[in-house]
Amino acid sequence: MPGHVVVNSAPNSAPTAHRLNQSKRPEKVACLGGTVAPNPGFVGAERTPRWVSTLRAAIKQEHGFGWGIRDKGGKVQLSRRFEDGTRASVTLNCPWNPEATSEVLGLLPEIRSRMETQRLGLKEAYTLLRGPTGAKDVRMDWGLLVARFQRHKVTDTGVLKSRTWDAMYAPVMRSVLEAVATRPVPRDGRALLAALRDRCGGEPGSRARQLRMQYTSQLLRFAVTELGAAERWLPPESLTPFVGKAQEKDQQGATPIKDHQLVRLLEGIPDPRWELAVSLMACFGLRPVELRHIRPNGDKLTCRYRKRTARGTTKPGDVVGLDPDGKRGESLRVLRLLESGLVELPPLGRTDADAAQTVRGYLNRRPVWKSLKAEVAEQGGRLSGYSFRHGYALRAHELYDLTPRITAALMRHSLQTHHAHYGHWVDNEVVDLAVQKGIDRLANRLS
Repeated sequence: MPGHVVVNSAPNSAPTAHRLNQSKRPEKVACLGGTVAPNPGFVGAERTPRWVSTLRAAIKQEHGFGWGIRDKGGKVQLSRRFEDGTRASVTLNCPWNPEATSEVLGLLPEIRSRMETQRLGLKEAYTLLRGPTGAKDVRMDWGLLVARFQRHKVTDTGVLKSRTWDAMYAPVMRSVLEAVATRPVPRDGRALLAALRDRCGGEPGSRARQLRMQYTSQLLRFAVTELGAAERWLPPESLTPFVGKAQEKDQQGATPIKDHQLVRLLEGIPDPRWELAVSLMACFGLRPVELRHIRPNGDKLTCRYRKRTARGTTKPGDVVGLDPDGKRGESLRVLRLLESGLVELPPLGRTDADAAQTVRGYLNRRPVWKSLKAEVAEQGGRLSGYSFRHGYALRAHELYDLTPRITAALMRHSLQTHHAHYGHWVDNEVVDLAVQKGIDRLANRLS
């Protein structure tokens, strides 16, 4: 009859098994003009889990269209459809089960924020946020971090020009990458700064060390505040333990130790290890820190220490010994003694700063050193660990008649540095002697 709807069913005479089998299939509804498709909500249709529907609805409500999730090998795959129709996806380290709901809802705002504010891709944002494996506390991708930091400084903000990055920041970033690839691997900001201090050296308080710590601290803050790195990577508020304090007073204000004073000092040192250390500093013009960076090389001493200053970095090189007056052959003697291993240098600590402090501490406990310091102080001078290096320079000019240029080369610094640090006392103490020697030479030629 028109308008009458008939529901098709199996005949009453069909076996029970047949009726059960028929009941599992969605029934078609016959009507005028054809049949009606079954309702997907009926038994037999594959339903979407309730937690998935809830999560998708929450994502849509919080972040709008374009974001989606699906099962990818038992884990959550997050996808993003962009305005131009392209799509990006990343597999999260979240299991495809109801427990993923809170984790996905917590991750998505952070991922989206980094994509929008830092112009990161979906995978890049997630990698920097949670690591390549998606685990929470993994090592950072330092190469990627440095690349993002460079883009932030040069391209995004424009605070640096490319040539400034290449000249100033790039060397520091290379040192950072070397430090994080060397055991023991730094696990937080303080450990990384300490590793750079110990690996790269430099005088405590020097401009080079200061900039190295400042640039690295900027990198670490960027990683935490902009890219979601763990807060343990934040640098400390004070960088003084890693920069150190300048020793300019010790270096520039120190008085050269005279050779006769040096002989007295060596005779008053009972420890053969410290006698060797002091004699090496005096005969080869070493800074206290350089005792950690030397090895014999034939009749010379190779020093591998690199001092970084605003004018550049000193190169490692061979040092020629200059025997003190009254200690003929001393340079070769201590060189062979060091080479033989019969007497080792005293423990100098783990860092360059430790070495300088250790030398200063030992000397200040020696009665003969205290006596010499008092004598020099009465004349308006001051002895320090740098006095041995200054004494080498004075000996080169006064005893060996070497020019400032040659002496600067022996001491592995520039002529400008030599004049700046040594000119004031070299002029006072050497000029008269040099003039007298010139007069004597002239008199000999005329006679």
